[in-house]
Amino acid sequence: LHNPTPLLHYPTSTAGFVKSPLSETKLTGDTFELYCDVVGYPTPEIQWWYAEINRADSFRQLWDGARKHRVSINTAYGANGVSVLGVTRLGLEDAGTYECRASNDPRRNDLHQNPATTWIRAQATVTVLQKPSINSSDHITLPVDHHSLPLTLQCNLTSAHSAHIESFWMKNGEEIKETRGERANTEY
Repeated sequence: LHNPTPLLHYPTSTAGFVKSPLSETKLTGDTFELYCDVVGYPTPEIQWWYAEINRADSFRQLWDGARKHRVSINTAYGANGVSVLGVTRLGLEDAGTYECRASNDPRRNDLHQNPATTWIRAQATVTVLQKPSINSSDHITLPVDHHSLPLTLQCNLTSAHSAHIESFWMKNGEEIKETRGERANTEY
């Protein structure tokens, strides 16, 4: 009789994070990527979930190709499980909490199990700010003679989503000293 090769048994080890996703602040139209790297034996399964801001009770799973193909999820399994979540062409509605979930518990997808005990989780908050737009008058060249001096230049700053922090005047690409300030309406 032939003796079969003995099966090697490795001790199981629970899932753990090597790298967790980091929170980011982006502008509308930008792209972000979140990274998740997990270890354990057997290699843990990775999932990505999302909840709107202030709605931590309403996580929904994300899939590759979601949000009209703006979401991409690339995952590789080897000694570690590594996953990258990407979202392109960001809108204000993409802001929220993104969660990397990992588990190698054999009961992890059993609907009778509490996911909080079978999955580990790491969260990142993505903040999306409205990309600023600058509307200015047309370029004007003013004829200047000694009778028309001084000239006064005006700038009125408005904002749709958040107040501006400060402004300053520049001439030939150089900041003009002592013009930096917090006022929304400024003259030089």
